[in-house]
Amino acid sequence: MRVRSATSGTFGGFRDESGRAGEPAGLPEALDRGLLDLLLPRDCAVTGEPLDGGPWRHLSEVGANRLTRIHDPRCLRCGHPYEGLLAGETECPHCRDLRPAFGRAVCAFRAVGAARRLIHRMKYSDAPWLAEDLADAALEDEVFRRHLAGSVLVPVPLHGSRAAERGYDQALVVARALARRAPGCSLARLLRRTQDTPTQTRLGRAERRRNVAAAFTATGRPDAAVRHVVVDDVLTTGATLSACARALRRAGARLVDAAALAHG
Repeated sequence: MRVRSATSGTFGGFRDESGRAGEPAGLPEALDRGLLDLLLPRDCAVTGEPLDGGPWRHLSEVGANRLTRIHDPRCLRCGHPYEGLLAGETECPHCRDLRPAFGRAVCAFRAVGAARRLIHRMKYSDAPWLAEDLADAALEDEVFRRHLAGSVLVPVPLHGSRAAERGYDQALVVARALARRAPGCSLARLLRRTQDTPTQTRLGRAERRRNVAAAFTATGRPDAAVRHVVVDDVLTTGATLSACARALRRAGARLVDAAALAHG
């Protein structure tokens, strides 16, 4: 069953980091988009076939079904999916080694196939608009939606120079899209990246931890009475999300979890 909250989609609103309600798109804008879609029909970002309606702007039902979802059993700390059956609750060996500063991380998809290609395109090919459909598709997962519900979403920040070069911060784009849709969520930009660290892509687990160990600092004092969820596009080893969670805890946050669109 598809679940779309009252605050989801084009006409939704949310609370931004200042506490103000985000401005929803109005009817004229929606009509303009409808006219543009009529004149320039869109293709599915996964299949390349023309879209014929559906709840998403850039995904068809067939394309969305090609996003490999994560199901239980999974690691209760980082969300790493297990194959087959698992008895009892457990942490994966990576978490026992990392000892993450976040309480629990949940991801909606495996970073393989179509999900990996879409996130890579969103991140590196000037396609931040894909975050809207990815957020909608991710929140169809009940575990992911409940994990975010009622929390303050804190995006993992890019370094200023990297964000200026790219033109946007993909984690911020993802966090904003999720905050508009997830029930009871708000957005707070509470972190700053103080070091322009090398990309994590080609680093091993130990190198990833060292690379981001002191890369983040809090920009204010988090509300200790609320739960914060650090948000990124992909969780690989958990080192970046753990470093962000540690910075929030040092600034006074008590309940810190993590989330990403995909794991892998």
